Amino acid sequence: MSELFVPAAGVRPLPIIRRHILISDGMLLLHSEGLLHRQLPVAEAQVAASHYLGELGGDPCGVHFLASQPDVSGCSWRGLRGLLGQVSELEFSLAGRAVQVINWDLDHRFCGRCGAPTDYYGNERARCCTGCHLTVYPRISPCVIMLVTRGEECLLARHTHHKHGLFTALAGFIEAGESAEEALAREVREEVGLQVGATRYVGSQPWPFPGQLMLGYLADWAGGDVSPDVEEISEAAWFRFDQLPEIPPPETLSGQLIRNFAAQCASRKP
Repeated sequence: MSELFVPAAGVRPLPIIRRHILISDGMLLLHSEGLLHRQLPVAEAQVAASHYLGELGGDPCGVHFLASQPDVSGCSWRGLRGLLGQVSELEFSLAGRAVQVINWDLDHRFCGRCGAPTDYYGNERARCCTGCHLTVYPRISPCVIMLVTRGEECLLARHTHHKHGLFTALAGFIEAGESAEEALAREVREEVGLQVGATRYVGSQPWPFPGQLMLGYLADWAGGDVSPDVEEISEAAWFRFDQLPEIPPPETLSGQLIRNFAAQCASRKP
């Protein structure tokens, strides 16, 4: 996919949707060529809610929530995590956006403050309480993901609760009142017992598990020995750039941080 996607914060009433994403029970409907459907493959009566996502190649793109999963000829229902590496980076980004919008819509049908029903709020991506008028937007949780480096080595870890068992960069949520850099230093200290020095921001990535914005950093090791928090980290160690274990795919920010570090080290070799 080479088309440019132009995201939208929310438009009501919806424009005429020309590219469709279908979600039911957290699963997405795929056809033989990918995620996006040029025509709605189910009856309109089966659609419980629809949201405009933006324009893809000039075509309005939307997501539709179905209360049940119908059998659709030539299609299959797939979980979001199973799409990673199986569809294009653009399609995965759209899938993550679609899932987060639907989850927000379903989770806030009633007000968390007074319990009254909520309704859509103007043209914005928001729901407003019909009782106390609390307005709720999709919640994004900021996180830091950091590759700690020491010369030609980087610190990689396997997380206790992750089933895939890959070695990856450290990561953690930013707490209330923290800067990203403060969260970075705290997470590294808590998870592996190290101190960090200079940090360099690299880039960000939305991560829809369940709704994070990952802020990626490189961080210089400043002291300490690796001492993993066994509740969070099953294994952590230093790895030379040319002796890396199995790491996350390049579609992930963690995979990009590690691969870019290795490429930079390799480029300095004679």
